[in-house]
Amino acid sequence: MADFVAALAGDHDDLGARIRKVSHTAKSGSACVNIHAHFLAFRNGLPTLHEFVEILSAKLIGFCLPRKHIQDAQAGWAGLPPMKQLEKAVHLQNKAIDLFKRANKSSNRNGEFGEVITYLLIESVLRAPQFIAKMSLKTNSQMPVHGSDGIHLSYDAATKQLKLYWGEAKCYQAVNTAIESAIKSVGENLQQNKMSHELFLIEQHFDLSGFPADYKEAILSFLDPYSENSNIRVDVSVVFIAFDFAAFAEMKALEPGLVEAAFAEELRNALPALAVRIDDTLAKHSVPSHAIEVFFLPVASVKDLREQFQNRIGWTT
Repeated sequence: MADFVAALAGDHDDLGARIRKVSHTAKSGSACVNIHAHFLAFRNGLPTLHEFVEILSAKLIGFCLPRKHIQDAQAGWAGLPPMKQLEKAVHLQNKAIDLFKRANKSSNRNGEFGEVITYLLIESVLRAPQFIAKMSLKTNSQMPVHGSDGIHLSYDAATKQLKLYWGEAKCYQAVNTAIESAIKSVGENLQQNKMSHELFLIEQHFDLSGFPADYKEAILSFLDPYSENSNIRVDVSVVFIAFDFAAFAEMKALEPGLVEAAFAEELRNALPALAVRIDDTLAKHSVPSHAIEVFFLPVASVKDLREQFQNRIGWTT
């Protein structure tokens, strides 16, 4: 089952050309907290923002639409001429974009790209596929969808534990503001009433299309309060932080070929202080000790990234 679940998150090999991972030694004071750092690949000394936005818009299909919906659509293309298959694929992409825009507007969100990046990082780095396409629920006025920005899962064959990942994305100009907002939300999401509601959403709307029957039964047992498996379920908060990073300005004085390595070093040097800030904010909000994966993505301008993404998907205010 572990291999089957992980394979569902295997469609993002193309991200490596757009997002670089920074190796580092920065650690939280808590063994439960892991720090990750990424940045956009550079070309000619500049971050490849346009290409990254293109990737984000293309990934909206998997982010917004339930897996069964996608599989059913693909099955309907079988036997069609290549051009007709392409037309159907474009239609599916447009449907995902329309759903994303409607869901964001219905929940008073500003076309937030952070949720999409969080989805991609959880799937590509943590190898945990999305369990519920929340965008498809947010457009239903009768369905209160609060709490985390996304729900993913993985299964550890060695420990026989199911992990549920609860995503929380915050994108602000100031990194401290983003951390404060994200950690506060994590604490709120862990409250019993909100966690119970999230588990209810999973039970009612889980996306297990294509799962063998025994896998479905096993996964649901980890959500059942009457099952012993519920005692070994691991809940993991995933915090995604996008922020304006001053080091971009310093890169302008360097030769283009030196920029990416120099930028990685600047980010690496900034991470210990950010880890301390995470710890302090967790203590400030009395967040219970549990597994937390923190992803940092510095950008030249959160505002510019948001505007380019909105323009790409045809967002209008």
